[in-house]
Order: sequence, then structure tokens, then C-alpha cells
Amino acid sequence: MSSLEEAVKRLERAVGRLEKAAIRTGESDAEHPGALAAAKADYAALLATTESVATRLDAAILRLDRALEG
Repeated sequence: MSSLEEAVKRLERAVGRLEKAAIRTGESDAEHPGALAAAKADYAALLATTESVATRLDAAILRLDRALEG
């Protein structure tokens, strides 16, 4: 999961850099819809995966705790 979290953080930083670059050059999101939209879609997919993994890990930990309690 740590590599997934690292990937999400890298993607967040990349999207931030894209948005800052667009602002610095005076361009709007509409002028680069493909790149920014693709980055945002990738971010959304990674976020959904991260949430799914976190939920599954929480459930597994809970099951292990219950098994260890007897």
C-alpha cells in the first residue's frame, strides 16, 4: 500500500504543477483539456483504489483481531 500512496502523492503533485503552469502561462484548463483531464482521471482512479485497499485492510485487521481474541 505504501507504493500506492506514493503514486497518489506523485500524481497530486503532478496535477498541481500542471495547474500552476497553466496559470503562469495565462492558459485556461480549456486549452489543455486532454492532459489535465487525463491526469485528473488517473488521480480519481488511484484515489478510488486507495480507498478500496484501505477498506479491505481495515476489514482484514478487524478479522485478525477477532480471531486473536478467541
